[in-house]
Amino acid sequence: MTPEEIKAAREKLGLTQAEFAKAFQVSPRAIRGWEHGERNGRPHAIPPVIALLVQFAVKHATIRRELGIKS
Repeated sequence: MTPEEIKAAREKLGLTQAEFAKAFQVSPRAIRGWEHGERNGRPHAIPPVIALLVQFAVKHATIRRELGIKS
C-alpha cells in the first residue's frame, strides 16, 4: 500500500492515527511513518500482513468489529 492508500483507508474507517494504531496494534509513530512513506529519513513501508488486514477491514464489517473499530 502507498502512503496515500494508508491514509485514505484510515480516513475511510473514521479513525485518528492513534485509534488506527491501537486497532492494528502498532505504534502511532509507525502510522505517521507509513502515511509519510518514511521514518527518520529512510523509506518506511507498511508490513504486507498489516496492509492485507487494513484492506479487509475497509471492506468487511466483521473484521472491523473484531478489531474494535466502530465504523
